Amino acid sequence: MPDASLDTNTLRITRLFDATRERVFDAWAKQDHFVQWMCPPGVEITVCEIDVRPGGAWRVGGRHSGDRVFASSGKYLEVKRPERLVFTWAHHADGDYAKPRGHETVVRIEFRDMGSKTEITLVHGAFMDGYAEHNRGWTGSFDKLEIFLRRAT
Repeated sequence: MPDASLDTNTLRITRLFDATRERVFDAWAKQDHFVQWMCPPGVEITVCEIDVRPGGAWRVGGRHSGDRVFASSGKYLEVKRPERLVFTWAHHADGDYAKPRGHETVVRIEFRDMGSKTEITLVHGAFMDGYAEHNRGWTGSFDKLEIFLRRAT
């Protein structure tokens, strides 16, 4: 059962996936995998670029149902395969990469080896606001990740 908890400014989600740690890490580190599950249902990704290495950049953009556009980006701070990923996260104003980035947060993901399964603990924050929206986003993304891992070989 997924575990999600919020305090006033930090999101923490722990979830168990039925796949090895290497497979789960690859889902985060390989662009052709990442684009298939990142973002919750109802979100269309039109831009996905990830350079998973310390100092590497990432950006994901697209459209929410209802035609609201978004653009997010950041940099990888730590990459320790297959144990940990740490990266920054910020949204661009009006879903436009040419516009300034808003408040920057940090996402830390720990991949815990559970034999043939993997436990992910995601900590994302500190938020000025909007952590409930990120909780919905990550929960939906993790639902899609679970489906992706089931069909990926």
